[in-house]
Amino acid sequence: MLRAGNNTRRPSNNVENLKMAQKPMGNGPLKPVNAQGPKQHQIVAKPTTHIQQQAAGESTLKTRRINIQDNEIKCAELAPDIYKYLVYHEKQFVLAEGYMDGGEPTSKMRRILVDWLVQVHLRFHLLPETLHLTIFILDRILAKKTIAKSDLQLLGISAMFVASKFEEVFLPDIYDYEFITENTFTKKQILAMEQTILNSLQFDLSCPSSLVFARCLSRVLSEDESNPVDQQAFYYAYNISKLLGELALLDSVMSSVPKSHIAIAAMIIALNAHPVAGIDPKKAQEAVINQLEAKTEDINEAISLLAQVAFKNFKQPKLVAIKNKYQSTKLGSASTHLTDEVLDKIEAMGRQN
Repeated sequence: MLRAGNNTRRPSNNVENLKMAQKPMGNGPLKPVNAQGPKQHQIVAKPTTHIQQQAAGESTLKTRRINIQDNEIKCAELAPDIYKYLVYHEKQFVLAEGYMDGGEPTSKMRRILVDWLVQVHLRFHLLPETLHLTIFILDRILAKKTIAKSDLQLLGISAMFVASKFEEVFLPDIYDYEFITENTFTKKQILAMEQTILNSLQFDLSCPSSLVFARCLSRVLSEDESNPVDQQAFYYAYNISKLLGELALLDSVMSSVPKSHIAIAAMIIALNAHPVAGIDPKKAQEAVINQLEAKTEDINEAISLLAQVAFKNFKQPKLVAIKNKYQSTKLGSASTHLTDEVLDKIEAMGRQN
């Protein structure tokens, strides 16, 4: 068995020891300043033009390498095909209009549940994707199965439990979910509902959210080298679009709209509400429609519907979890940018079509 003490290198003879002993250590004894002799003038050669050109060439090469690595990380070459697939894939998950009509639970109950789930999502410090997937699971189960009013909160917390397993790296323990409901539901009930969810959905949780498409559109609009964009202003506009996308989660009407259309509508409304230097909203609308291969008529309808829903949900005094969430500086204080003047613009966009 090898040990660390036996691996020490030993010289084979005394030659190495002799060389080490003869080698002077340091700079010798210190001398007074006046005794160090006259100062020697050093001649410093100025860099030649050739050296400067060589340094500039190396800097340019380094910048190109960074750009190439950045494009590889973002999958720039594959991005168009990826988003075409996501647009194709999302069509099978669009719910029918009026899936909440008739009986209980009602749309109002669902809205209250979603507002509470946003608070739980903040309490657990989960990813934004987890919230979107939670609402997606909730809506699909409500469309497929009849859920009792007493089990609606159980369905919501179980949907978040499933979504956190799908999206998170470090997910909360099941006892945390039990505690957050004030022990209204037990561990066994949450696990039983989880089994019901996964069997009903056949373990298919792969629908892209509006957040995925919003990130795609932000790159299309903000990373155009030929047209410089005010990045700080676009940062605020992007966070406003995320706020509008989450306000759409509160209303069941938006579940029948494709997620890509919601992302486009949220971005166009945000650019009109918070103008960005270097981006024309009309040209931006054409660019994002071409990027995701959508129809202009469908996007205009989505813009009108989202503007109505966002205005109504932002102005209501009770369900304010999303509004309070976006007051944080980490999210660009997006709620504070939606002043009365901006909300009037959004309401006017809702009346256009």
